[in-house]
Amino acid sequence: MKFRAQIQDALYMREFQGIIATLSKLAKDCVMILGRERLHFIVNEEHSSTSAPLVWITIAARDYFPEYKMTPARDDQEFIVLAMSASHLNRAFAALRSGGSSTVLSCKMKLQMIQFPCLSVIATVTSPSSAEPREVVHDVPVAIIPASDWSAYMLPKVPSAQFVLCLSSMRLLRSLIDKLKNISPNLVFHGSAAGELNLVAESDMATITTRFKRLLQSMAATETPSTVTESSCSVDSRKTSAFFNALQLPNEELNIGIDNEHCIHLQLDIRENVILHSILPAVCI
Repeated sequence: MKFRAQIQDALYMREFQGIIATLSKLAKDCVMILGRERLHFIVNEEHSSTSAPLVWITIAARDYFPEYKMTPARDDQEFIVLAMSASHLNRAFAALRSGGSSTVLSCKMKLQMIQFPCLSVIATVTSPSSAEPREVVHDVPVAIIPASDWSAYMLPKVPSAQFVLCLSSMRLLRSLIDKLKNISPNLVFHGSAAGELNLVAESDMATITTRFKRLLQSMAATETPSTVTESSCSVDSRKTSAFFNALQLPNEELNIGIDNEHCIHLQLDIRENVILHSILPAVCI
């Protein structure tokens, strides 16, 4: 069983650090699924006093890493599955943050057995005080998940949706949801074929509705456009707020898929082959 990857592009390194930082804000632990062509992160556990949303990230390895080598324990296996502390992983990648006098030239990840299995994160940095680059090494302890338990870590399927609406900026939505979570325990996402998204919060004192109009939208392939005119789903407001507050990525464009009375699917395209997904399940009201 072997794994080694290297990333050299400064933009990609900042993005990768932002992905890890997002995971660390959502959950205490995360799972890393290493495939031959792609790697995935997935989190879904209780966070503080509320439950964190189900979030997973897919990265096309060859597009993101100029060097990517994964050899499973057996030839008939397709993955290496690792469980680790998200906060420890975030600290390991802290050297990739921009700013300061040091410059990061590259970052390597390597699965090693020291006294215990660990994912070694090795950042090569330079500083004005030294002409020679130096290596900053963090060893993150990991638990290797045996193949017999992989079924518990299967990646979720993207749910079908009656409407997928594209929001060009998340700033207003993020701020709005952060305030509405203190007003109502639930938020209703209501989409229409006219490209309108209504966000509704109800309390004993008032009903607050925010409308986003003229959004780009596409019909799900499983639905017939002529028979579907609107769709809605009520989700937990604190879980929704946890997702938006955790995001440490610069992207503003968000796709919101509404599966009527079943779930909300949020998708952030970090780049063409690097995608963050989150599923917010429906709650009964």
